Amino acid sequence: MKDENRQRADRVIKVFKDSQLNQRQFSELIGVSQQLVSAVVNYTKKPNETILLAIIDNIKDVDPMWLLTGLKKEEAKNYTPSNSEVQSPIEFHIKEIVKKQVEELSTDILQRLSNIEESVKQANP
Repeated sequence: MKDENRQRADRVIKVFKDSQLNQRQFSELIGVSQQLVSAVVNYTKKPNETILLAIIDNIKDVDPMWLLTGLKKEEAKNYTPSNSEVQSPIEFHIKEIVKKQVEELSTDILQRLSNIEESVKQANP
């Protein structure tokens, strides 16, 4: 496991231990399988977006920036990724969702404009 993934797993483990729940209870709380929690806690699987987002969504007071990057809030304020950094899978996924929604809205708006133009033409022969 890469060092970055091991450090992220360590942060997941910290959240898990701080919860004072067993693996089954923790997995139910965040809505993922107990097998995934076990694999991350035992370093046999890197923490993927599923478990990271599940923790962010379901556990109060977890700083998403810290969980994802290890940066604390004061460090994150001054953090600027370099242009050479690879886009994270989460960022890529969000951009794809937004892109798809913009395309759908654009198509819908163009269709509505076309319908309005047609109505105007029919009303004013």
